[in-house]
Amino acid sequence: MIAAATGNPRVYPAPTEAEKRSLPVDNQSSERESLSLIDQLFQTDIQSCREQMNSSPLWNTFKALPDTFLAYIYAEKNRLAMAEESRYVVDDNQQIVAGFHHGYEASDDQYHPGTFRPFMIKGYWIPCSEGKRFQLRQGLCSITRTVESQNQILYLVHPKSTTLFAPLTRKYQHTQVDVPALALSSFRTLLIALPVGSTTEFAMVKVSLNEKIGGVRRLLVQKECAASVAASAVLNNKQTGKFTCLEENLSFVPDARLLDLEEEAVHLSGAGMIHRPVPELFTTEDHYIIPLYALFGINNWPLLNTLIEQSQKTPTLFITDTLLRPIAEEMVDHIYSQRFYLEFHGQNVLLKLDKNDLSVIDFIYRDMGGVNCRLSDVQLKQLPEHLRDHAQYWEPNFISDAAVIMEGIAKKVLFNLTKVFFKSEPYNRDPEFCHWRAKMTVHGYQDNWTLPGADGCTDKHRTRHTPDTFYRYGYYEKIFARELLEVMSRHGIFLNIKRTCPGYDYAFFMDKIGRIDSCDTPCVEFEWFSELVKMTLPHYYQHQDAYSRRKNR
Repeated sequence: MIAAATGNPRVYPAPTEAEKRSLPVDNQSSERESLSLIDQLFQTDIQSCREQMNSSPLWNTFKALPDTFLAYIYAEKNRLAMAEESRYVVDDNQQIVAGFHHGYEASDDQYHPGTFRPFMIKGYWIPCSEGKRFQLRQGLCSITRTVESQNQILYLVHPKSTTLFAPLTRKYQHTQVDVPALALSSFRTLLIALPVGSTTEFAMVKVSLNEKIGGVRRLLVQKECAASVAASAVLNNKQTGKFTCLEENLSFVPDARLLDLEEEAVHLSGAGMIHRPVPELFTTEDHYIIPLYALFGINNWPLLNTLIEQSQKTPTLFITDTLLRPIAEEMVDHIYSQRFYLEFHGQNVLLKLDKNDLSVIDFIYRDMGGVNCRLSDVQLKQLPEHLRDHAQYWEPNFISDAAVIMEGIAKKVLFNLTKVFFKSEPYNRDPEFCHWRAKMTVHGYQDNWTLPGADGCTDKHRTRHTPDTFYRYGYYEKIFARELLEVMSRHGIFLNIKRTCPGYDYAFFMDKIGRIDSCDTPCVEFEWFSELVKMTLPHYYQHQDAYSRRKNR
């Protein structure tokens, strides 16, 4: 748990759902006024959800969801900042020489994650023998059953993927059922409602989408389906500290003959589905859950600003204490000590805000397809036998992937935090940040985060820069860099490098590290976070492996 406030701010426990419904309208208004500002904000979100649920009978099943889940869904629908984003550096010939691009291109239709509207998805009960199943724990779950001694699975076909699965739907149309569904963080990440006897059971599933988003066809191939379940097994045996990792217990890939292989870019590696049981923390009423993306963007500033105000800290201290330092500590522990990483960005990471102490924030991680593990032979043998081969393919690219992941934190998370503060932070509240922002303006770097005349109005920034105008790392990126160095020094990582690799040009890199704090050095050619990992990780592992061999003699 992470303390993010000083002093003892007054805490107002939220009323139960039954208590709220029993109050007269005037009393409900009075009750709302007595809540803290952040509670009022979330209660407004929840009320908006309840009102919109009266717009269609398809919502009836989802009305049973508790307020905690509704606040989460509202954040997914209205605070999820998923859009194309880029910053390029071009030379005199207008050729791109540095920068980054995050692609997200998708039609804004009724299945879009930003659309607050449920829809029906078709499910087909097919024999488990008609494909490959990867399961962490044996036994039945909400999408499996046994009929006349035959194990079956409810395979879900997204409306955008009906052509791809035409052979499957024709063969098993007699077993078809309609399942209410709601898109969450993406088109293919769904909340589904399954009738179980006289009740409804909710589950989160990830389905194959026969559509390109960001230039990538969103099919769940067999390796990803198997590795997601294997990663759940691996993380069950590891200490993830401040992160709660949502388990992916079951995945299934139909046989290739149940796919239309004439469809473009469909390979024999398949198009599968992953089942994610809804954990208890999504349905209990003592906290709020939001995506990390909910702290990005102009439209989300009221939420982030309210959290800062209730913390009784400056924005710099709040972000550092609550997010950057814990993330740095966790990532160093995961990558260096435990040899796994989480694909850390604003969609995969959720924040858990404790209602009884809103200064406490924990992390929740979802999407085990974004986990990479460097497993020893001993660790590999600890996995269920049918998952061992599929986990092996992660290991060879671990170091290069870990470098990309660490750089991605700067590009996908910290850049957005710096940008929203650059646009929205008042000039008299955080002297440290405002001093930095003033320096950036003096040096002419301000349009890396905002457009002239558009301050506080849009999330846009200038996308094409020259080497003299591009500023790679902003305010929170630099603080995160310092936190990383502090954690790594505390754990002796730099010391081990200097001892085991005396010929490595360590001094040269440390000299470059200083450039990340310079206001007049844009640092165009040097991806600092990526280089830090690529420099340190191979040699740290070399040192640790040698130590383990000596210890086990």
